[in-house]
Amino acid sequence: MRDGTPTIAFVRREWRFLLFGALVMFWTSPGQTYLISLFGDELRRDFGLGHGEFGLLYTGATLVSAAILWPAGRLVDRLRLAKFVWWVCAAMAVSAAAFSLVSGPVTLFLGILFVRFLGQGMMSHIAVTAMARRYVGERGRAIAIAGFGFPIAEGVLPPLITIGLTMTSWQNIWIVLGLGVALTMLPSVPFLLRRTAGQDGQGPDALSKHDGAQRQWTRGEMLRDGRFLMVAPLVMTMSAIFTGIIFHQKFIIATAKQWDFLWWSVCFGVFAVCQVAGSFSTGWLVDRISAKRIAPFVLVPFGISVAILGISETEVWAPVVMATMGLSAGATNPSYSSLWAELYGTEHLGAIRAVGAVLMVFASALGPVVVGWALDADVSIYAICTASVVITAGTSGLAAYGLRRA
Repeated sequence: MRDGTPTIAFVRREWRFLLFGALVMFWTSPGQTYLISLFGDELRRDFGLGHGEFGLLYTGATLVSAAILWPAGRLVDRLRLAKFVWWVCAAMAVSAAAFSLVSGPVTLFLGILFVRFLGQGMMSHIAVTAMARRYVGERGRAIAIAGFGFPIAEGVLPPLITIGLTMTSWQNIWIVLGLGVALTMLPSVPFLLRRTAGQDGQGPDALSKHDGAQRQWTRGEMLRDGRFLMVAPLVMTMSAIFTGIIFHQKFIIATAKQWDFLWWSVCFGVFAVCQVAGSFSTGWLVDRISAKRIAPFVLVPFGISVAILGISETEVWAPVVMATMGLSAGATNPSYSSLWAELYGTEHLGAIRAVGAVLMVFASALGPVVVGWALDADVSIYAICTASVVITAGTSGLAAYGLRRA
């Protein structure tokens, strides 16, 4: 067991920086699949795209985003956090508002590229890397608390956007999203990033206790490490499968399974609550046991959720599917992000964690196009879910084997 500041005292002392992380995670949403997919029917209708074509376009933009994130992730190690995150948030505000100007497949590709790179890519990378680097004994809890912003967004935005699409155009909603980023992030960043004595490894559980004696790996060394090669498929699994399902959720839920989609959107609130529970419980376990012991098991609830989605026939099961998905979605961030710091140190954490981020972005690019092709080929939801469960079990077992002596 590892010691650290009690949680309540930690939050009281570090609330500014933790709130910064939560706000950044909230506003990654314009670049997240769950939000973009809410506009899927409107975008496909307006630009004459099929499921596979839209998925391929989305995949292409996401792959380019991943390619850019590979070198850009290093900037977190080199630039001052306050200025860097301010400009990234400003770029997200402009990109979200500019998404309203999309007029065809080419500009749709560019619009998705910008919001994916800035939201799913840079903003989440900045927030989690900052938490993992500045805290040691409280690392898992810091990542979990900062990550709290994401499930809040998942619980609030889908029903609001679903209702909003019945009242106004999708273009107006994107303008509102851009304004939301600008008005909440740009004025608050300088205030929230004030340093305290408990940051940068100078807290009660200082770097000298853990990281001081730890080897500080470079990104190149990590890429040649066998443990990384066995963990990498696990990191990619939920991103690929979850993104593929959520990207095509309107067709899968409303058309194929014939569930009420507004009810499904409301159930994102259940997802959000369980994501918070999964995040905080996993963060607590990481600080006491270690991410190396926790990581191989974080996708067990996700495997259960996909199995239920495949076999269930009525929408009564929607909250259960969302609840179990949410538990794993919450558990992945504190476990994976802490795992990189535990295995490879914090000196090059920006570059190292960028690899994990690129893997997840790359996987999220594959999911929509593979599921889209399967749907266009009339593959059943049951078959898609069965394959997903098998993949989840396999990658979890591989990670457990790779980390058994870590």
